[in-house]
Amino acid sequence: MQMKELMVRTIYCEMLGYEASFSYIHAIKLAQQGSVLEKRVGYLAVSLFLNESHELLLLLVNTVLKDLQSTNLIEVCMALTVVSQMFPKDMIPAILPLVEEKLNHPKEIIRRKAVLALYKFYLIAPNQVQHIHNKFRKALCDKDPGVMTASLHIYLQMIQENPEGYKDLTASFVTILKQVVGGKLPMDFNYHSVPAPWLQIQLLRILSLLGKNDQSNFV
Repeated sequence: MQMKELMVRTIYCEMLGYEASFSYIHAIKLAQQGSVLEKRVGYLAVSLFLNESHELLLLLVNTVLKDLQSTNLIEVCMALTVVSQMFPKDMIPAILPLVEEKLNHPKEIIRRKAVLALYKFYLIAPNQVQHIHNKFRKALCDKDPGVMTASLHIYLQMIQENPEGYKDLTASFVTILKQVVGGKLPMDFNYHSVPAPWLQIQLLRILSLLGKNDQSNFV
């Protein structure tokens, strides 16, 4: 408990501009060995202190692998959050199967975080996730709107790079947009009574890319 409190104070020190690099290794240890609450603080500190090229991050890889296989929902969430924020590029092959597996998890928050982790992988190592595009499509059709929304980040990126390869999904994106505008999503997605405005913008950006110089899919 004392280490947790000290770590919170160290976070404040770094936020105020004071270097606290002496505490980085202790943040990793807290994420590795602490209780669930202490692990949360440790993971938070690591995500604030380190970047994906920091040498100390390698010490956290085994902990992330272990937590991804945990039966504790909170531990899995924490591991996926760190993975989606920063993870050594050369360690992606070791962790990718576990993240893929979470796309079928019964809890929507796990599926959503798994999609965001894969989005991060796509940004930093696109060749390593080429084989799971069909699973992205499954996420797009997920019954939870949060998972579907998360998948749009990946699709926007892929369609910007290769719009021709995703024209067959135009009807799906149009259908989703109609559902959003029609107020079919939960009220949590509304902003000042406007149905999911950021989601609408993202869908319009995707459709504009798919329809550029080719209006045939919209007739």
